[in-house]
Amino acid sequence: MKSKIDKPSAFNGVVVLTLALIVVKILSAIYRVPYQNILGDEGLYAYQQIYPIVALGVILTMNAIPSAVTQIFGGDGHAHQYMKVLVRLQIFSAIFFLMLFICAKWIATFMGDVNLAPMLRAASFSFLFVGILGTYRGYYQAQQNMNIPAISQVIEQFIRVGIIIVAIVLFVTQQWSLYATGALAIAGSAFGFLASSMYLLLKRPFKWNVLKSQDDVNTNAIAWRKLALSIVIFAVSQLIVIVWQVVDSFTVIHALQRTGLSLQAAATQKGIYDRGASFIQIGLIVTTTFCFVLIPLLTDAIKVNNNVRINRYANASVKITILFSVAAGIGLINLLPIMNSVFFKTDSQTGTLAVYMLTVIFVSLIMMDIALLQVQNQVRSILLAFLIGVISKAILNVLLIPQLFMLGGSISTVLSLILFATILHFRVSKYYRFRKMQNFVLKLIVTMLILSIAVQLAMWLIPTQGRVAGLMELIVAASIGVTVIIIAIIHTQLLSYKELKHLPLGDKLIYMKRGER
Repeated sequence: MKSKIDKPSAFNGVVVLTLALIVVKILSAIYRVPYQNILGDEGLYAYQQIYPIVALGVILTMNAIPSAVTQIFGGDGHAHQYMKVLVRLQIFSAIFFLMLFICAKWIATFMGDVNLAPMLRAASFSFLFVGILGTYRGYYQAQQNMNIPAISQVIEQFIRVGIIIVAIVLFVTQQWSLYATGALAIAGSAFGFLASSMYLLLKRPFKWNVLKSQDDVNTNAIAWRKLALSIVIFAVSQLIVIVWQVVDSFTVIHALQRTGLSLQAAATQKGIYDRGASFIQIGLIVTTTFCFVLIPLLTDAIKVNNNVRINRYANASVKITILFSVAAGIGLINLLPIMNSVFFKTDSQTGTLAVYMLTVIFVSLIMMDIALLQVQNQVRSILLAFLIGVISKAILNVLLIPQLFMLGGSISTVLSLILFATILHFRVSKYYRFRKMQNFVLKLIVTMLILSIAVQLAMWLIPTQGRVAGLMELIVAASIGVTVIIIAIIHTQLLSYKELKHLPLGDKLIYMKRGER
């Protein structure tokens, strides 16, 4: 078993895995468009009620478990240790499968729609593969072999999306109900997990052996608690949007029905609101691609206690996160009327969705703050802030949705995320010193104003009718927004030379900045 690997190979592996994750996220964001176009907002509502539960399995197998296993074992883990982790995780996931399958009808009733029970049962099967996928991917990541986990993730997503397409075809040709179609679409995740598991099993990275070893020093009770805690922390940073959607699944329909709406009318309102999930996913693809490039360097600086580098990397990380998340969030708000009608046929609840787009900004900042606290081993602060955020989201849903309908849902999401981010950033400020942030924020505000004016002017000068023409207008307006950001980076000190050099294509921006001088 290799414990070391050359840096270029390790870097190339990280690039491969990152590209695979981007492909997976893009596929996850765009399949909702044809789904809503054909099944309507009520169909999207039914799917989105259950999808967050499936997404829990996706996050565990794609991010949380592999990252935790890599952190615990590094490149020095033994086959029997991985096997014990796999077996224990499989036991927990099998218990979760049984609970979800048996209690599906009760959970669906708690959600306010008993028709969701078959979809919940379909979702439960995904958890049969959590231990295998998470442990195997963690093994390969620990060995710096990123190609196999990347391929397994792409296989999983293509199978899943393929079955969703089959479900849509059956809805059109065989007149399946919304809930039957949704059950097959949700089952697509289980089939994707199965295909990915078979691929990893064929690779046989280690023997299935549970015999004890004299070297088994990492599987005692303390190590198990450490592994479980690591999984939870890695999951929290990736599950923010998903957990908030789970809260919506259990509270929104009940809150809307208290206003006098029927189940069907409430489902339609929730379905329109759920369109925002695709737009938020697109925004987070942009921000998460750029925001975490400095965390490995920050970790190394903390290990050698180099305070100058620690604060430099922390400042750069937060500035990059704020820049790209605000640009993505404000850009989405400006483009939302066109995006809503181009992708989902109507521009219903544009104001509600516009408020919802602010989620991109605060989720990105929360994810960065969690990363900054995690490298300082501040686990309790993260979990406390997360718990406060979830509880406040549920309370605000109950209070605001009966008064403001789905606008209340958007406001409750944003306010609870602001509370979550504020608590985290207060803790972060105790470990890092942030400098010249006020000047940065002022420049960013001016940039966003110019971006908004330029995009709105472009849309006013290019009036269009129809979805194809609207798509062309959307591409032109988005390109103008990106151009404004690039120009602002070149002509101002939004990001310094040292900060730019850590970004993909950052050397090109540095060259352009120096060319201006």
